[in-house]
Amino acid sequence: MQIALNINVQVKDGTLVFTDPTGKTVTFSPEQTVQKKVSMITLGELCGLPKRQLATDFSFKSRTSYYDIRNAVLKGAPANLLPERPGPRTPSKRTK
Repeated sequence: MQIALNINVQVKDGTLVFTDPTGKTVTFSPEQTVQKKVSMITLGELCGLPKRQLATDFSFKSRTSYYDIRNAVLKGAPANLLPERPGPRTPSKRTK
């Protein structure tokens, strides 16, 4: 099966927006980070855009972020795509 896609991808205020030539749109809110990551890797694998530009267009920081997410999408477990809570890795030490 062969599928040809012609879509416009934009990020507006953190919301991912896909638009086809007829004007139909599909939006993903910032809370849907898994879909955003999968969409970025799909476009990265199917088109020849520079990885740094693709990562920054999807609101990620760098080219390394792209490749980290790519490894999680293509080779990792689905749980690796969920956002991790930033914070201390060890319990705080309190003196008396």
